[in-house]
Amino acid sequence: MSTRTGAVLALSFNLPAGFYPGRPGSTRARPYKAHHDGFRGSQVPTAICNDNSNGGEQAATDLFLPATFMEDLKIVALSLGGVAALYLLVRNAYSGPNLDFIPTVGRSGSISSYIDAFRYVFYAKEMFQEGYQKHPETFFRVPVVDRWSVLVSGKQLIGDIANAREEDLSFHQSTNEFLQTRYTLGRGCERDPYHPAVIRTSLTRNVGHRFPDVRDEIVCSFADLISLRGDEWLAVPAYDTMLQVICRTSNRFFVGLPLCRDPDYLALVNQVAMDVVVKAQLINFLPAFLRPTLGPFISSLNSNMRRAERHLTPLIAERLNKMEELGKDWPGKPNDLISWLMDAAQGDELTLTALVQRVIFVNFAAIRTSTDTFVHLLFDLAAYPSYVQPLREEVEAIVNEEGWTKAAVGKMHKIDSFLRESQRVHGIGTQSLGRKVVGPDGFKFSDGTTLPHGTYLHATTWSLHHDPELYPDPHVFDGFRFDKLRQAEETGAAKYQAVTTSLDYLAFGHGVHSCPGRHMAVIELKAIVAHIVLNYDIKLPNDEGRPANQYVASACLPNASAKVLFRKRQS
Repeated sequence: MSTRTGAVLALSFNLPAGFYPGRPGSTRARPYKAHHDGFRGSQVPTAICNDNSNGGEQAATDLFLPATFMEDLKIVALSLGGVAALYLLVRNAYSGPNLDFIPTVGRSGSISSYIDAFRYVFYAKEMFQEGYQKHPETFFRVPVVDRWSVLVSGKQLIGDIANAREEDLSFHQSTNEFLQTRYTLGRGCERDPYHPAVIRTSLTRNVGHRFPDVRDEIVCSFADLISLRGDEWLAVPAYDTMLQVICRTSNRFFVGLPLCRDPDYLALVNQVAMDVVVKAQLINFLPAFLRPTLGPFISSLNSNMRRAERHLTPLIAERLNKMEELGKDWPGKPNDLISWLMDAAQGDELTLTALVQRVIFVNFAAIRTSTDTFVHLLFDLAAYPSYVQPLREEVEAIVNEEGWTKAAVGKMHKIDSFLRESQRVHGIGTQSLGRKVVGPDGFKFSDGTTLPHGTYLHATTWSLHHDPELYPDPHVFDGFRFDKLRQAEETGAAKYQAVTTSLDYLAFGHGVHSCPGRHMAVIELKAIVAHIVLNYDIKLPNDEGRPANQYVASACLPNASAKVLFRKRQS
């Protein structure tokens, strides 16, 4: 069984939108020839060293184990799922809210619904679409292994979710219960989720100031990971390579050099992504009264944090000492995530251990979602080569005029449209806006429907994004769809930007809990696209079609084993 499969299977238990872990880091290593001085003498962990077709050159270092994806997934789903269902039935532990008044997709019996709960693992998208068509502008429910999940469609009801108060519909409680945050990421992250505000404010404000570092890391990571000779094509493992590019680039912003290039640190960041979700599901199967006793033993929190502290302690301890000696704004204070977290942390959160946990949490939330999004986009770019030249011309014109700045990337409207369309067609989640009803009297929607306390609910993202009444020819990929809409608008064109959320575009959620890091993510991903079209030609091997998506429960995963051919750009 591949470890990526194990992590992805956890998605069948109602993963909140925004968390889609993949394969963990391997600890096996091989020598790695550095292009940039910062890599001299280092090694990158690798399990599979992908050789190109021209004589065994390493296409890219691979931090992760390969996945025999669907075969492993079927075995795991049947074995783990059967045991889980039997266990849940025997102990009869789930006594959730009464949702009999909500229409059901599939069987609604207390035992027969488990059949559809395991159908959900492989066909959640189809179940959502069936419900969306049969019950438009209202509610329906689908069975997942340990509960019912209510799906909501229609702008009015989605708006109710997006605008609801945390004390009525809780994003944090839904997420914390799924992730068992206190055991997998630390009690501080559960008790005081102050980091989204840091990301929304300090991080977003500093994207422009730090863009030269982001750009530099993109250039260096591509040079290190994709070594090209002459005009030869090189087969590059798309997922593993782009994961490293994004992990390095994001951590250049988060923790800076040289840590953002440390192989063990990069492997750790990705190990946590798998550990958290898988271990959380094991804890979720326990009766509530056993979780405080057994949760810490099941979780990998302590070992992961010890490993993280080895990397982060020197950075954080030095800054804590300077803050104590010289005050909050000492001369030469670094402008990065660690400093912004220190500025916002209060009390017990302003300690070494708590800050290490918070840095790892931000990585957990950011890296996989950005990577999955970008690999989908890369497949689109390789599958539809007619878009490359217009994108290339846009980048050249803007960079020649303004250079490489955040403002310049912001003006790359065609790339922006291409990203937004890729997220619409191949969004990483088929549902979003995950919430739990926490108000004691339930939550009353604007249509008069009241969902009882304890209900878990989501919006039907994939079906919304493929609704022909909202998007003409919704199953056709039109990379410049939103740029054409932008040009047709005399005012309000900003609503078509990739960063903008709305009631009919939920790639980044919507409302008070929309993705706080989307501004940085969009700039980062657009800058990577710009670098690719400016410096490389790309195509799919043997002119194959776009690699098929892998739908697992509510996740839409890019093919993790597919390769994309790169060569130096030809004039």
